[in-house]
Amino acid sequence: MLPQRIRGSEVAGRKTVTRQTIIGEQGIALISQRCLQMGYLFHPRRVDHGIDGHIDLVDQASGAVLNQTLLVQSKASDRLFQSETDESFRFPCDERDLDFWLAGNAPVILVLSHPSQDEAWWIDIKAAFPDAKSRASRTVHVDKQAQRFDKSAAPALLRLAVPAGAGLYLRPPPITEVLTTNLLPVIDMPPVIYAAPCIARTYIEAGEILAGHEGNRSAFLLRDGLVFSFDTLREPPLSALCDSDAEEHDTGEWANSDDTDVQHRFMDLLSRAVENSYPDLRWHNARRHMHFRATFDLKPRKAGRGQGSRGRTVFGPHYTKSEPERVSFYHHAALSTRYRRIAGAWYCQLEPGYCFTTDGHTEAAFADSLLGGIKRLDRHPAVKGWTRVWANHLTMQPDLYSLDRPVLFGPLETVTVDRGIDDNWWGPAPAEAMPDEEPDALRGEETLAMARLATEDIDTDDLLTLLTGSENEPERKPEAPTRRARGRTAAGHPGRRDQSSRGRRARGRA
Repeated sequence: MLPQRIRGSEVAGRKTVTRQTIIGEQGIALISQRCLQMGYLFHPRRVDHGIDGHIDLVDQASGAVLNQTLLVQSKASDRLFQSETDESFRFPCDERDLDFWLAGNAPVILVLSHPSQDEAWWIDIKAAFPDAKSRASRTVHVDKQAQRFDKSAAPALLRLAVPAGAGLYLRPPPITEVLTTNLLPVIDMPPVIYAAPCIARTYIEAGEILAGHEGNRSAFLLRDGLVFSFDTLREPPLSALCDSDAEEHDTGEWANSDDTDVQHRFMDLLSRAVENSYPDLRWHNARRHMHFRATFDLKPRKAGRGQGSRGRTVFGPHYTKSEPERVSFYHHAALSTRYRRIAGAWYCQLEPGYCFTTDGHTEAAFADSLLGGIKRLDRHPAVKGWTRVWANHLTMQPDLYSLDRPVLFGPLETVTVDRGIDDNWWGPAPAEAMPDEEPDALRGEETLAMARLATEDIDTDDLLTLLTGSENEPERKPEAPTRRARGRTAAGHPGRRDQSSRGRRARGRA
């Protein structure tokens, strides 16, 4: 049976709880909940003289209480704070509260919250009021994203409570991390390698012999008087190179061999087959890399598109500093590859780079200076971005106009480790730990490189455009292979395959 409504005359004689009291208690409860999520303990004070409680900090790894505390004052409200938007707000502190918080030597944080919305933010009082001018304003400015009072605030609270000279080392709590490597796994390759005595002794001779045959030419390897290829040597065009009938070797025999010479031969054949499968790529024999070809009209080209990303400019012009309409050089995205066998599986190791030409074909005379300048600016985000661009391009599904690809790749290999460290737990490096200035020799090399580029009228700031592309591109997972899939095999797993030649162009590599 429901109780009868209390009449106003009866309320006057009873103790009541105000709405603000309820909100205040909700704010305290929210602080306690968030501290538990951080692995810390919050102790509210029942007698409030400007401090609502304190936080006992706990070592995340061992669970040991550290005898380090933070004093906490809570200000909860069900209304918007001053000038509150989705990004920020201001909060004017009471003068007496501020004097009290700053009077002691213990660290004090102010927690501002909207308990009904499960939102809270925190301010380091002594950091927010470091001088007389800031104290006179009595106002704190809160960045709602950067100053959230939740689990992510745990490292900063620990750094605030533990004095810099305490000599206390706490191991950050271990986390599981997924690391993305620069390794593309080889998921499919032809089951057979053809070998035959060769009438050509050099790649130049082989190219001249094949020049009289129409159609695309296949990738092949010359070694010890023999010619090797994933494509049949019994049919044109490669049959023109053979001095007698071809033999067939199981690809797995090469792929799984422990003989160093066989491994190097297999890696070379893999490399040539891959390079010959992408008509928009060109081999640079001197630099030992492949790079994107120039467009027919020398206009910029984008590639490496992933789902929801625009890719990057893999070929494009750069203009002189004094004449913004005159092209100074063209950049080509480049890639050096190395094939590695790891735990019985083959991978293509991606090492992104750059190539610079004056007309889309001829390497610029100042290419080394450009490479030196760009490499000094190249950092992890840029390398990561370019690695994903190349991974997206090499794993892109071929269309009707593409050459058949003998070697197929899966997405970039990832490694899950259970000993990662949350970067939030690392504080800023002390000034004395910062590296010394670069040696005179390195500074001298940089000065010479920059002077060389200046004489060529090159806008060195323009080099930054190579590093600031779509660095946060999502990695695109390749679709399942669709063409000739039934007859293809990974290393060590032979299968049947259509023996007809799909020839590709010959490479002039030595």
